[in-house]
Amino acid sequence: MNEQKSVLFCGCVNSDIIPARVKRRVLGTLLANGVHVHSVGDLCGLAARRDPLLRELAATGDVLVAACHPRAIHWLFRRAGADMNGTRMVVANMRSGDLEDVLRVIFDGNPPEPGAEVDLPAAEGCDGWAPWFPVIDYDRCGNCRQCLDFCLFGVYETDADGRVTVSQPERCKNKCPACARICPEAAIIFPKVSESPINGAAIDDEDGTRANIKVNLDKMLGDDIYAALAERKKKRRQLLLRGQDVKRALDERGSHTGGR
Repeated sequence: MNEQKSVLFCGCVNSDIIPARVKRRVLGTLLANGVHVHSVGDLCGLAARRDPLLRELAATGDVLVAACHPRAIHWLFRRAGADMNGTRMVVANMRSGDLEDVLRVIFDGNPPEPGAEVDLPAAEGCDGWAPWFPVIDYDRCGNCRQCLDFCLFGVYETDADGRVTVSQPERCKNKCPACARICPEAAIIFPKVSESPINGAAIDDEDGTRANIKVNLDKMLGDDIYAALAERKKKRRQLLLRGQDVKRALDERGSHTGGR
């Protein structure tokens, strides 16, 4: 196995993007061989709530993860506030569905016999929410703010430096990766989708990727992109204000009835 002392294993229990048999046998093999495993139900959930485990693992300098696409994992760690500068990350991509290949990565080219299937960990800490939200690849992001104007649900905001951030991940519409499809730099990742490179897969064909984005832009926003984005921005503000009005009304109702 690699020199790392432990493996972060993601059960991805809120999605079927990774074959269940592969996940169960990878985890079974790790446990059968005495590997120290941080077994989590959904790595996206940890990143959404900025779980300190991800920062602690990054601080060790060496991270071995059994999960999905490496680019997605890197930016999920960054989403959690983990400092990845100087951190060596090795990712065994279980999305491939090839158990032998996954074990070869984990055990540094010398995989043991696969272990028996074991139960996957339960999802933790998301109050019934199956984490679905974007993460931003800041190595590619040009901060054009198109995603901010396009999203109707208030998922994106800008920070003190004017950089677009995913500030309200729980507001994201489930199963909707539309903002990623029109991002001009292909910088938005939804780890749970099947579509590449939106799912965080490596981008090997830049020209082909940009051509697809152009098609999506024309289809979703029409000829006048700026007018369409301005209209969506207006609609987003209306929806957010309406939501605030509803919340205010419910709060007032609760105060008048003693919270009953």
